Amino acid sequence: MNEFNPIQLKPDTHLVAEAQKEYKRLGSIKIKRGHSLFAFNMTKVHLRKVDLKKEAILDINGNVITRSKVFQEPDTIFMPALNAKNALKKILKSFIKTQNQTS
Repeated sequence: MNEFNPIQLKPDTHLVAEAQKEYKRLGSIKIKRGHSLFAFNMTKVHLRKVDLKKEAILDINGNVITRSKVFQEPDTIFMPALNAKNALKKILKSFIKTQNQTS
């Protein structure tokens, strides 16, 4: 009688790496009415307007709660502002403020 030798498959490392990726909640930003969210990428030195992903949730009482989400990108700062010019001013102001605190 032949013995059964189970074949052991090695997991694909690419699939395992994707399965281990988790998203963390980094924080929240309150956006005033009429303002937009801008993202400043520090490596590319690029400012762009962010499209928010909106979702609606029903709570226990049947009320609708709407939330907006943005996925964090590496080396990116998010800033709410009225327009791109004001967003750039706010980002530069925060950079100057952090430089003065470190020196």
